[in-house]
Formats: sequence, structure tokens, C-alpha cells
Amino acid sequence: MAASSISSTSVALAALMKLKGVGRRAALRIIYAPIPDSDAKELVVDRATRAKLSEGALLDAWDRAEDELENTQASGIKFFSFHDEGYPERLRNIPDPPAVLYVKGDVKGLHAARCIAVVGTREPTPYGEAVARKSAATAAEEGFTIVSGLAHGCDTFGHEGCLDAHGVGVAVMAHGLDKVYPAANRGLAGRLLENGGCLVSEYPLGVTPMRTAFAERDRIQSGLSDAVLVVETDVKGGTMHTVRFSREQKRILACIDHPDKWKHEDKTKGNQMMIAERWARGIADGPALMQFLKQIEQMKSAPEIRLEKSQNNDPQTSMAF
Repeated sequence: MAASSISSTSVALAALMKLKGVGRRAALRIIYAPIPDSDAKELVVDRATRAKLSEGALLDAWDRAEDELENTQASGIKFFSFHDEGYPERLRNIPDPPAVLYVKGDVKGLHAARCIAVVGTREPTPYGEAVARKSAATAAEEGFTIVSGLAHGCDTFGHEGCLDAHGVGVAVMAHGLDKVYPAANRGLAGRLLENGGCLVSEYPLGVTPMRTAFAERDRIQSGLSDAVLVVETDVKGGTMHTVRFSREQKRILACIDHPDKWKHEDKTKGNQMMIAERWARGIADGPALMQFLKQIEQMKSAPEIRLEKSQNNDPQTSMAF
């Protein structure tokens, strides 16, 4: 895209978020609708000063935002403000959407008819490793885009399973898209891109990973998805951020219901709690997963439909993943 194609709305939002004390929520309160390219800067300055923001600081931030977005385009990375055509509709409807979303790769996965997040602990059991890979592959074979976070552990195996099935994958990053963290997954990120997937982030180029960003990106993982499948988590694991966001966003939630031999593991305790509290449907085997995937589309079209209880939850008789 040429620099002239950068919308003033994107520049305005990016500029506002460069100001001290202005985050995405405040920026979207100020830029509550698309703004015309003509006289855009003056309009934003007027709104910002009414919000008691410094005109001089905003004008400086505006110039920096323009340069930043031009460099982003030159790097082959797309971006969409909340008000732009091309912004994912699923994200547009969550309580705390990104003001600007950056995308490296093919955007088609962000608009797929069916998306499922496959997430879990960075330190899964051997059972969790196998199930993450197989579950993602099964969902990809059924036409689902697979969303995860490219972290070590369950995320990595979920992305690998997606690629095993030649599916489309979306990796949500907690930093600018000029890098891949963890570095060990650079090759995996490249394979996702080669296979028609994409990397997404709400952070501009140059932003390095921060602890809080990993929790914040979890709301995007669930927000981009119709359903969330938790492979393994302990009761207080980072994956529980995604669980919380999925419940706030009214996403369909499921988790792996482990065979008895694994239920003593701490990394399965969160799953057991979610099933006991009826937060999530327990998925005990391959047929139960297939049943769940089929019901996601039904629930999207008719939310009042309740998930049917799996008919195959007996660990002594259920088929393995």
C-alpha cells in the first residue's frame, strides 16, 4: 500500500496511544467513529484538548505515528484500526477490542467462518502434548482456523497440529511483529505464514515483550475465536486469563477431560476445576471432540442450543485422541 492509503483514523488512534496515560480504551472514546482525512489532525486536536490532553504532545505523536505506520507498510505488515474495513468482526464485538491490529501474512484466517483457539500450559504433560497436536489437527481438518499464542508448550503443539493437517493458523503475539518470541519458534512462525496463516498483534513495531502484554493478548486469542479449547492448565496458570476472557466474551469453552492416570498432575487441575464448576465442557476423546466441533456451528446460529453431554466420557471405554 502507498503511504497515502493510511487512514487518518489509524494515525489518530496510534498517535493518541503514544501519549502518557492514554490506552486503547481512552483512544477509542476519543476516536469513536471514522474520521475524514480532510482536516483530520485539527479535528483530533480539538477532541484531545477537550479531554485535557496536550496539543503539542499530540502533534508530535501524530508525526511519529505517521512515520511508524509508513515503516510498518514498508515492512509488509498490514494494520487495521477498529473503524477500518478489514478489522475482524469477532474482535469488534468484544468488551475491550484492540484499537489498531497489526497483521503479518494472509488475513483470511481472521475472517474465517469457523475459528477455535487451542491453548494451554507452557509445560504440558506428555498426554497434553499429544492431545494439543491431535486436537488442532482434527479441528483444522474440519475446516477450522486454529488460533493460539506461539508460546512454548501447548501453543506450539497446537500450531504444529494445524500444520500437520495443512490448516490455516493465527498466532497472537505479545509484542511488535518485527520479531518472534520465543526465538525458538521463529521457524514455526515462518511455516504458519507459508501455509496461509498470519501473525497478529496490537503492538506496533519495536515493542518488546512485557509481562502484562501476555495476559492482554489472551483476550485477542479468545476474541478471534468462536470457541476455546483448553488442553491443560493448573488452577492459577496463565491460561486461566484466556478462560476468563472467553467467559466475558461469551465464547464457547471446552477443556480436555484427562484419563484418571493423569489427574494427579497439577497441570490438569484447572481442567478438572472448570469441568466441576460447569464452566467448560469436558472433552475426553476424539469422538467427543468431533461432536463438539459440529455443535459449535449450531450454537453460533442458535445460541440457545445447549451443548449435548458427551456420550463417551467413560475413561475405561473411550477412544484415545
